[in-house]
Amino acid sequence: MDHVVGGRKRMPLMDAGTGSAADYAGKAFKGKSLVVRRTDAITPAELAQNAQDAGASALFVTDDTPGRLLANFAGSDPGTRPLYIATVNAADGTRMIEAARLGRDAVLTGTQYTPYVYDLTEGYPGAIPADLTYRPSKRELAVVNSKFHAPQEADGGEFRYSITDTFPVGMGIPEKIKLPAERTDYISAGPGRGWHQSVSSGPGVIEEREGVVRHRGGTRSAVDWFKPVWKPWLGTGLGWGQQRAGNNLEFNTPGWGDSGPDHTGFGDVWNSNSLTQFTEAYVDGVRVDRKASSGAYARNVKPTEQDFRVVTDTTFDPEVWHLATKGHSEWTFKSAATPADRWTYLPMLNLGFDVDTDLHGDVRAGRRLDLGIFSEYVKGAPDTGRITGSTLEVSFDDGATWASVALGRVRGKSAAWSGSVRVPNDAQYIAVRASATDDRGGSVKQEIIRAVGVRK
Repeated sequence: MDHVVGGRKRMPLMDAGTGSAADYAGKAFKGKSLVVRRTDAITPAELAQNAQDAGASALFVTDDTPGRLLANFAGSDPGTRPLYIATVNAADGTRMIEAARLGRDAVLTGTQYTPYVYDLTEGYPGAIPADLTYRPSKRELAVVNSKFHAPQEADGGEFRYSITDTFPVGMGIPEKIKLPAERTDYISAGPGRGWHQSVSSGPGVIEEREGVVRHRGGTRSAVDWFKPVWKPWLGTGLGWGQQRAGNNLEFNTPGWGDSGPDHTGFGDVWNSNSLTQFTEAYVDGVRVDRKASSGAYARNVKPTEQDFRVVTDTTFDPEVWHLATKGHSEWTFKSAATPADRWTYLPMLNLGFDVDTDLHGDVRAGRRLDLGIFSEYVKGAPDTGRITGSTLEVSFDDGATWASVALGRVRGKSAAWSGSVRVPNDAQYIAVRASATDDRGGSVKQEIIRAVGVRK
């Protein structure tokens, strides 16, 4: 359907024949629901356009072929059509045509944005069985409580792609969602099954991607999307970057990863004027590349060990995004030549934040706020060192002044620290500035202005 029903709607049902322009001539169809029989003489797009031109509110399309008709009713304008469109099989189409003859109404019920989703897959190695009914038990499904955060109401898109050992390519089209929202997801789990999820806001201006997740049946977990702090996270869903082959290095540092596990946040800096990102690469203190994107390169460097620094700067239009209006991140590390016939991951550090916000990305004023940071190496990097230190500062005046936060190690975790601050009653936003270092000269630093909002 191009247009999704929200709630319950009743409207007169009328038979519009084959849906040709002649079938509409001299008749009043405005505000009505129509049933038409598709023929090869009229394309699905023409069927929809004729009904739209007649002012219909809903269109049901049937044909004489067994099964459910699958067709594209979009026109040359990619925008959403202002009427409900659905296909019905031949038997139901016959019933609807008879109901129209008797002067009955069509009653449409629907939920525009579903509060739950079933993502189910089942494989049949070797042969296709006669019965393809899939009835998973609770032990075969993982339950995920998903939260989609947003400072203000926004349109978005979301899809969870099936990635299996036998077919490791995900296929699908993002579904519309409205942010902020909460949803319960039921997901097929088990050996050989993986999932890659993508969530966008804008829609499509900012996209969060996770790596491949393998769920365990019978479990329940929670995941947050677009939860602050938005900052670079060099995750497994990137596809490329943070690698070296011989004397060539590639960096990819998307600037808006959220606080979910392994979520990397990409921004459409080429087509949207609401955000910017510039990335630079330095070798032994000399800048060798600068690009208006998340990518940068260091080509034909020396094979001996050298000092490398990667810098990325981001901005968000505060009128559009409200949070993370300005970001600055730096990574330093040492590297020497690696095998030229393959890419080797570099020992770059990630830095994450743990702040308990509401769905709008806000914390409460006048209270103490727990703040956590953690660090880990880019997944797959060999011969890494030990992450040894961290710092954290906060600002309540958009970075004009900063205050240090005393940190203590989080028990049971190798590179995680926590502290707390009191949020002033008159604060509107909190900026954060943090760092982590290792014992091999590597470091990561991040400064995010308006990292979270503050509400009274």
